[in-house]
Amino acid sequence: MNYYERFLKLKQFTDCVGPIYGTEDFGIYFYSVIKMMKPNNILELGTGLGTTMLWAAQALDENNQGKIHTIDDGSEWNHLKKARDQMGEYFREDYLFYIENLIDSFDVRKYVEFHPVEIKEIQSDNPIDILFSDFAHGPSDVLQLLAEFLPQMNSYSKIYIDSASTHYGSYHTLEKVIDMFNQNTIPLSILERSTNEKIHQVIHTSQFQLDHIVENKDRSQNSTACVTIQPYDVFPYPRVNVRY
Repeated sequence: MNYYERFLKLKQFTDCVGPIYGTEDFGIYFYSVIKMMKPNNILELGTGLGTTMLWAAQALDENNQGKIHTIDDGSEWNHLKKARDQMGEYFREDYLFYIENLIDSFDVRKYVEFHPVEIKEIQSDNPIDILFSDFAHGPSDVLQLLAEFLPQMNSYSKIYIDSASTHYGSYHTLEKVIDMFNQNTIPLSILERSTNEKIHQVIHTSQFQLDHIVENKDRSQNSTACVTIQPYDVFPYPRVNVRY
């Protein structure tokens, strides 16, 4: 299967199952970011129906580098089975078999590592270039995510948090926290949740940019918050082909 055949097949699959979790358009956006950024290590918290995983893998294959590690214990699968008609030929009774079948059907095993475990205390073996959190987005969840994963992020990296921008409490929590980070201040609510001393180094040597990606759709899952992390410098990142 070449890139173009898989792209069409993936678009058809996403149009069917994407609206269930609101990823039918974000998946293509995510694909584009990966194509341009060329990350080596992507971590997805919450595989769900696999659409974002597949779009990431498509981009990684076209880049010929990188891998996405995606984590989900399948705890929502009994509920999601109601959408078996949308899943069509890819549906499997068991969640693990469903995801593994997707990986094989779209021929992306080289670029995907699926971890069927609970999402907690995840440690990445390598610095994370892109983190996509797609399982919890309340204010406390956002604080926990930043406390746990900031020390694991690469010096230039991005954190995406599904639905946080249109959750009123999470929106304001992120606005305040990122403002404090850029003043070299770590909120007590972050320190209380962090067990990694490296968080001090990350905050004091990095600048942070918060963007709210909001879709013009009247539904509960219609946004993604993006936190971009990069070193304090006089150059834009990534530092490639800066002209003088």
